Amino acid sequence: MTKRKLNLVTGASGKTARACLAHLIRKGARTRALVRRAEAADDLRAKGVSEVIVGDMFAPDVMKQALEGVESVLHICPPMHPQEDALAIDMMAACKTAGVGRFVLWSVLHPHINVPHHRRKQKAEAALIDSGLMFTILQPGRYMQHLESIWPQVFNAGIHAFPFSTSSRFSLAHLDDLARAAAEVMTNTGHENAIYELAGPEALSSEDCARQISEMLDRPVRAQAAPLDAFLAKARAAGMPDWRIETFDIMNRHYDGHGLQGNGNVLGWLIGRAPKTFRQYVSELAAR
Repeated sequence: MTKRKLNLVTGASGKTARACLAHLIRKGARTRALVRRAEAADDLRAKGVSEVIVGDMFAPDVMKQALEGVESVLHICPPMHPQEDALAIDMMAACKTAGVGRFVLWSVLHPHINVPHHRRKQKAEAALIDSGLMFTILQPGRYMQHLESIWPQVFNAGIHAFPFSTSSRFSLAHLDDLARAAAEVMTNTGHENAIYELAGPEALSSEDCARQISEMLDRPVRAQAAPLDAFLAKARAAGMPDWRIETFDIMNRHYDGHGLQGNGNVLGWLIGRAPKTFRQYVSELAAR
């Protein structure tokens, strides 16, 4: 009997990797997760992950262990990490040494814009294209799931507030759709040397979102631009490191003026149906 190919997902403690692993498991794929914290390992095994490696992605011996016998890698770096590009390049070199057949990079929508973590992902993309590895680059837009961080305020106080202009538009994508697309790319041929923009089906502002939520909850919900300085101060008090706070600052100032819009056609093609709408997501959230 031929052994199923092993798929490695890095950064597996995070919500993005967990969603991708869930879809890989549903497709019957053999999975290995790389996590930094040991407490995440048992939970991942309970959810059906075949193997879990615990260790620091930046440690060469851990990377070597994680890549042993692996056919495909989905590389998801810790969010906004200041060494993201260097880590990705090291991972690519290790993959070449280990004979990995496919490298899927979780990048970001519009990596060329002047925001630090976008630019680091752009450097990683360029290195991957030149690496000699068979690659697929995924460029996801902003998640609908970011609403969960403010949902109690939305539901109880009727205020939809993020730290940027209420008129800035985003092509919000449902994380489940993004994860489904990643699993498709990981487990099927035909995605070699491709770069896929994964945006949601609608370009929505906070005002649009508040209006839709208000209609669905049948109660007033208004959009408000939360003060960015207060948002950053709260993050600092909660222990967020300075490098991440600086990136959040630059990112939200860019969002304030430009938003982040893309096109949902490719995401729909990859998952075989229309991407989920914001209304569908709010229905899911309100039903919890």
